[in-house]
Amino acid sequence: MEFIKIDDPRLDESYSFLFIFRKGDHIKTKIDPRLRGQITDGVFVGHLPAFVAASADAYRKGRTLYEIKVSEKDFFVVADSEIEKQ
Repeated sequence: MEFIKIDDPRLDESYSFLFIFRKGDHIKTKIDPRLRGQITDGVFVGHLPAFVAASADAYRKGRTLYEIKVSEKDFFVVADSEIEKQ
């Protein structure tokens, strides 16, 4: 199991597909579009093959989670499939 943070210095073109969104992106949830926030962090959790770019389905072997800031005190964590850009 690997954990790759959104600002990991190892990230390059091979891993770019793991993070659809970037820090600072404004998003809304797909379930309730009124719930909006800003991405403050992200992590990919899963298994990666030795050479990531060689495998088109490497992304399916894990999950990308994002921390969303709604207000100064309120944060929540969601999967990339649950949010979209505002």
